[in-house]
Amino acid sequence: MRKLTAMIVASTLAMSAASFAFAADTTVSDAAPDTTQSKMMHHKGMHHPNPFAGLNLTEAQRTQMRELMKESGPHHQRGEMRTQMDALHKLVATDSFDEAKVKSQIDEITQAQSAHMLERAKVENKMYNLLTPEQKKQFNENYQKRAEKMAERMAEHKKHQADAAQSAPATAAPATPAAAQ
Repeated sequence: MRKLTAMIVASTLAMSAASFAFAADTTVSDAAPDTTQSKMMHHKGMHHPNPFAGLNLTEAQRTQMRELMKESGPHHQRGEMRTQMDALHKLVATDSFDEAKVKSQIDEITQAQSAHMLERAKVENKMYNLLTPEQKKQFNENYQKRAEKMAERMAEHKKHQADAAQSAPATAAPATPAAAQ
């Protein structure tokens, strides 16, 4: 379960890193999907919308958000994460499994992810508090829409998995006495 949690957190961070990096530089709206960010996300094969998209940020707000992101330090710690994941892989890809070492490595990965997520949440809160009341309302509505879409996708995925499981061929039937002769 801890490994699953670590992998989910890692994938979430990886997918959200791009939108966070562009948060202050873009104001993508649903009406204008041909922006640089949209093209880059499509090119990468993923779509994780900018949480501050479509809020009609003022230039002053954008400037303040850029400053907050600069102050927060590096956003992409992919090298460090890659090193940690490579270390985990080496522990998994061995002839003998050392559960204590694997747990320790997973804890290290989880702690790094947790620290990164906490820092990101602090910065996003500061950015959120730069918004006008109308922008905050739109921000929260956008979040709700994304949450609903994610729930729909998860339900579709579960349905697809269930359909695939039902249509999968059964495992080899046990041998009958006549077939064994």
